[in-house]
Amino acid sequence: MSAVLGFIIVVIATPAVVKMAGGFNSPIKDELLVTQSSKAGTCSLGSIAIVLAVGMASVVSEDPAAMRLVALSMPFFLIGLGDDIMKIAHRSGDGFSSLTKLFLQLAASSLVAYLLRDAMNFDLDAVVYYPLVVLFIATSVNALNITDGLDGLATKVTMPPVMLVAMAVPGLRSANLILFMVLAGYLIYNTGKARIFMGDGGSHFLGAFIALDALLSGNPAGVVLSIVLIYIELLSSLIQIIAIRCFHRKVFLIAPLHHDLEQRGFGEGRIVDTFFVITIFTSLLSAIFFFRVV
Repeated sequence: MSAVLGFIIVVIATPAVVKMAGGFNSPIKDELLVTQSSKAGTCSLGSIAIVLAVGMASVVSEDPAAMRLVALSMPFFLIGLGDDIMKIAHRSGDGFSSLTKLFLQLAASSLVAYLLRDAMNFDLDAVVYYPLVVLFIATSVNALNITDGLDGLATKVTMPPVMLVAMAVPGLRSANLILFMVLAGYLIYNTGKARIFMGDGGSHFLGAFIALDALLSGNPAGVVLSIVLIYIELLSSLIQIIAIRCFHRKVFLIAPLHHDLEQRGFGEGRIVDTFFVITIFTSLLSAIFFFRVV
């Protein structure tokens, strides 16, 4: 019932956020104007509706795991939302500097790793545990943030892994069913041509949520496999950065991968649907080989 409530809240809240935001929306980055210019002026504060719906539904569910997942993901939402607000205020496609954003992400990841240590069954010394978990959370947040670049892309690649965890991990079922239904409701407005973007606030929140799912599921490899595409997206950006700085050459026309495909003539809808189908496939593989629920 709480998942249905989340769906209803996001369906009502999303157009309200669009209306309240008015013209205060972040512009498109210069390098994306060739393919994304028609999206200028689109509301980029969809994260507010998503987090509001997930948070309210989790409280109503009275499920401690759901409320904990939301609470632990909130610092990342606030970092991303702050970045979105800076972009809007500066009328620029850039918010926090890269180093500032990375510092904040690492600080939030360190706090979450500290709060979660007793809840996880990792038999690791603190010297190994903290760097490993902090790096994993920050990597997941950045991977989903980078993936959020086309209408509905971040939403669609998150939904299959979330449903997988809901089916395979009883302790996380309520939290993930709520998030799945909220994303389904949000997708009504986020599919192409999108009326709203989730912004960095949304992608940071979802990246943290997925990382926490992996850490608390007891089978992190299975969750990582289910959403491996976001890590491939992050890897494509890292390869591009290394190639440019070390060899003064580009591997991709533009990174990450989905924008490279877009500039090569693949339609936006085709890219999003292909990534969605691939994520369904990797989630099914994970269900078979890691969670054994199929």
